[in-house]
Amino acid sequence: MTKSRYILSDKANCKYCYKCLRNCPVKAISFKDEESFVLEEECVLCGTCVNVCPQNAKQYRKDKDKLLALLKSPFVLSIAPSFYAYFSEPFKVLSFLKRNGCVYISETAIGAEYVTNEYLKILSSANGPMITTACPVVVDLVEKYFPQHIDCLFKVKSPALAHGLFLKHMFGDIPRVFVSPCIAKKKELEEVFNVVLTFEELEEVLSLVSDSDIAIQSLSETYPDAPHPNRARYYPSSGGILYSASLNENNQIGFTHYVLESVENIMSFFKTLGDFDENIFIEASACVGGCLNGPTMRKQDNILLRRSRLESAIRKLNSLEVKRLNINTVQIDLRRVFQNKSVVHSFDFEKINKILAEMGKTDPAKELNCTACGYETCREKAAAVAIGKAEKEMCFAYLVEKVSSVSNMVVEETPNAIVIFKGQKVIYINNSAKTLFANYSDELIIQICEGVKKSPNRIHELYVNSRKLHLYPKVFDLPDDGGTVVLFVDLTEMILQRERMNELRRKTIEKIDEVLNEQMKLAQDIASLLGESIAETKSHFSEFKKFLGEENADM
Repeated sequence: MTKSRYILSDKANCKYCYKCLRNCPVKAISFKDEESFVLEEECVLCGTCVNVCPQNAKQYRKDKDKLLALLKSPFVLSIAPSFYAYFSEPFKVLSFLKRNGCVYISETAIGAEYVTNEYLKILSSANGPMITTACPVVVDLVEKYFPQHIDCLFKVKSPALAHGLFLKHMFGDIPRVFVSPCIAKKKELEEVFNVVLTFEELEEVLSLVSDSDIAIQSLSETYPDAPHPNRARYYPSSGGILYSASLNENNQIGFTHYVLESVENIMSFFKTLGDFDENIFIEASACVGGCLNGPTMRKQDNILLRRSRLESAIRKLNSLEVKRLNINTVQIDLRRVFQNKSVVHSFDFEKINKILAEMGKTDPAKELNCTACGYETCREKAAAVAIGKAEKEMCFAYLVEKVSSVSNMVVEETPNAIVIFKGQKVIYINNSAKTLFANYSDELIIQICEGVKKSPNRIHELYVNSRKLHLYPKVFDLPDDGGTVVLFVDLTEMILQRERMNELRRKTIEKIDEVLNEQMKLAQDIASLLGESIAETKSHFSEFKKFLGEENADM
């Protein structure tokens, strides 16, 4: 499992709420070992996770530094038609870019003209539904999740890819820059354009480079360089591709068609497609409302406002006397090959059943399929755990049961007796209480509980089963009249120990007094004997001294 290079995860911000996974249409997000990241091989880059994450823990890769490095040096620019819907003054933004190194501004709709023409050629000989390939999310979705329907895709490059080849033909190796509201274009165009940005990133560049908003507002308008497209500027709106392909004199679409939008709807379409042989043109977009509602468009702008801006810009551009595109002037190889990129996991169904059992889902009735973890079913979640993509603890029901089980074990095994009663009925009694009140009737147990409830904040001396016990009760009522809980803390051993210690202290003090008295008596006896001995010694010394004095006198 490889971390996405395009959708980046901020571990510090992620709170494991699973909102990104719940909203991800292909479940391409891993939650494992306290880390969440988008899986490169499974992600279709729709940008949903970026937009729904409340903690901004999912962000697409920003490449604005690449454009900043190009400014003031020559580069060419491809602007997706939704550019006109994003900026309130799009032509003044183009003036700013022209002043900062851009030597040629071209509309991606140029590439769309080539692509539309190729669609119509293929459709004329098709034998089933044909799906547009302008949206890279749709292409990724088919290649990774519905490869059996690859033949339903028009084998044609996207307008952006076609335009990149057009610019390369026109300008050689001059750096090419592409801007759109699409995150998936970063991957699709990385080998064709030197820099691929969203409008959001371009706006950030403008704020970094310009002195102020007033600087851009004060500029005159600059329009895209010739040639201009004919009808393809409506590509980003819902039904825009079909409009571009309607070439009869009444501006009517001369073939069976359908507009298919949102990843979920497209997935549902492919899941139920079966063998459908009617020739039908399907305009497919991952975004509801088309690119006008792309993942990085300004959220505060209503789609009607965006549509209005687009139409206003198109009217202005159509009024210009400017050379129109002739697709025969520059030949582009539009052929495209699609591949089976599906990720196949081999599932050990015994392992999945074991994981379900470990989560307490031992039968189908316990498989809630609540989607809180992000997966549609408990079995799908267990499969994700089996391949190391998810954790059992993502299941809230499992966590609640686990915590409840631990809590119950603590309550059952605590040395404190716990009794819950309501009225004259014992609702619950734990193991310690069963031992304490062995052979006691519920009526007697409740009588004891009622007695301590009247004076709960003191030690009670109770005779239980002919034993004197010292119990300290904790009493509280459960909410919603659920009963009364009495927790008996048995302090008997502690009090007995304290009494034994007090008795030991008393005896020790008595012994000390006895020893001290004996020592005092001994000291007195010794002192008395010493006094008599000293007096007698002094008398003898006096007589001896007198004797010595008499002898000296005789001599």
